[in-house]
Amino acid sequence: MIYRKIEDIVGSDREVYAENGNWISRRILLRSDGMGFSFHETIIKTGTETHIWYKNHLESVYCIEGEGEIETLGDGEIYPIRPGVMYALNDNDEHLLRCHKEMRLMCVFLPPLTGTEVHREDGSYAPIEDEELVHG
Repeated sequence: MIYRKIEDIVGSDREVYAENGNWISRRILLRSDGMGFSFHETIIKTGTETHIWYKNHLESVYCIEGEGEIETLGDGEIYPIRPGVMYALNDNDEHLLRCHKEMRLMCVFLPPLTGTEVHREDGSYAPIEDEELVHG
């Protein structure tokens, strides 16, 4: 069994900061945990806009706190984000994530992240090198 408390992740190497200061990702489950997905608490800072394009990953996001919006760049649609809203980037959707009031999001990634990823210039995370995802 894996048991973790968020207060143990804060300040550890599992807490990753965006280089531009837009977000903090607290990586609760990682690839090394062998679950086949990763699970994160992400804090998005008020007044920010982040270009994201997970070409190599699928992501599902559930909002617990705050307010913002996601704009899918392929079609220009804008979707409001508030507590109780889930969105899934099931088509590797290129998007803009805007935060109006600091958001706390719970995120799942497939394939799982290793823990050190930050967005590359195109908004993506690097692809994984090993396709064996669950239990090594």
